[in-house]
Amino acid sequence: MRNHKLVTLIMILLILGSAIAANFAITRELPFGIGNDPFNFHVKGGNGGSDQVQNWLYALRDGNVAALSLLDKNMSQPPDPQQLVSQFSQPKGHLTWKTINVISAFQESDSTIDSFVEVDLSATGPAGVTSGYMVWHFLTVSQSGGILLNATLVDFRPSLR
Repeated sequence: MRNHKLVTLIMILLILGSAIAANFAITRELPFGIGNDPFNFHVKGGNGGSDQVQNWLYALRDGNVAALSLLDKNMSQPPDPQQLVSQFSQPKGHLTWKTINVISAFQESDSTIDSFVEVDLSATGPAGVTSGYMVWHFLTVSQSGGILLNATLVDFRPSLR
């Protein structure tokens, strides 16, 4: 009787383990989104600008107006954080941020870094899911951990499908 229970337990563990391994092999994600960070910010061995850009995008995604205001302190003409949050954040804009990818990052001769970041979005409405893209241009200086000088929305459009 004991052997039967032990064999059953081993079989259940093997089935669960193979399901997790197959899921990881196909999606490259662990079950339930464990360890999933949609920010793919490393480009050609660099960090795509600075950690400030990543912090700024996370604050926008999460709808954190206070953090956006603090991160905008070095901008000569910062965008209105309240308006950005109401349009593009997950909680207030009713959008789902799927992925965040750096398109390119360039080190300029004046020690600034121009980086272009694309965000895949989706929204659910009565007719189904609508998806789209945002492209942002960030200007940073790499001194002292990165200073964010400018953030500009370049494009916000629906996907062609």
